[in-house]
Amino acid sequence: PPTDPPPTTPPPGTGGCSASVSLNSWNGGFVATVKVTAGSAGTSGWNVGVTLASGASVTNTWSATASGSTGTVRFANVDYNGRLGAGQVTEFGFQGTGSGAGITPTCTAS
Repeated sequence: PPTDPPPTTPPPGTGGCSASVSLNSWNGGFVATVKVTAGSAGTSGWNVGVTLASGASVTNTWSATASGSTGTVRFANVDYNGRLGAGQVTEFGFQGTGSGAGITPTCTAS
């Protein structure tokens, strides 16, 4: 009998990478884990932008460098996780206060 094709990964976003987020939320705060996946050309660096809900702010970041803490926050790779081969994945995370609901990351690669 025919077998199902293997699952496909989501296509890379504009700029040669894509990002997805998983949230662990509690009353008054959240932790977001962001997965960055390189597109077919790979990356020498990446930037992920997220727009936080009103009243939310980033209090701690790991495996990335944050610019800003409220509203639209940009996260840049650190020296050890910017260079990714085609399809390779890295993760970073951040902790925040308020609600993490509705965070939709966008990724651009360099």
